[in-house]
Amino acid sequence: MNIPDLTVIEMIALFALGFVMVVAGGVGFMRSNPVLMESRHRLSLGVVFAAAGFMFVAGIGVHFTGSSNTSFLKGQMQRASQCELTSESAHPEARGAGSGVISRQIVACMRTAGYNWSERTAQCQDAPVATNGYCYEPVAWFDRAVTTTQLMFD
Repeated sequence: MNIPDLTVIEMIALFALGFVMVVAGGVGFMRSNPVLMESRHRLSLGVVFAAAGFMFVAGIGVHFTGSSNTSFLKGQMQRASQCELTSESAHPEARGAGSGVISRQIVACMRTAGYNWSERTAQCQDAPVATNGYCYEPVAWFDRAVTTTQLMFD
């Protein structure tokens, strides 16, 4: 298991632990009732609990999708650049020749790294070339889900 995989597992574990803490702390806090102004109405309890849970999930989501520790989209861009450098270094005579050797090797390198070619994103449709990191989609479902989420905010 490499370091990015370990980071993902740590983030999921911390997310689950934090959610349990919010639930336990929120229920305990609401039972003491200082925030609800002496109201024991179930709806008000639910609203406060839901608001606390939403703030926690939103905060973790922002951290998780934007953290440099989890490199999903940034890592994909870096990997595309590495594949480009490797391909151009292996075939210096093919640069600018229009033979497509470098492009095919970049796509093959990305496939080996766990990415498939995909022209679905708007950023790829603007420039559908092998060197465009937006033109790849992670094979792993979790990485794909996080990357898709990051693309919505990019």
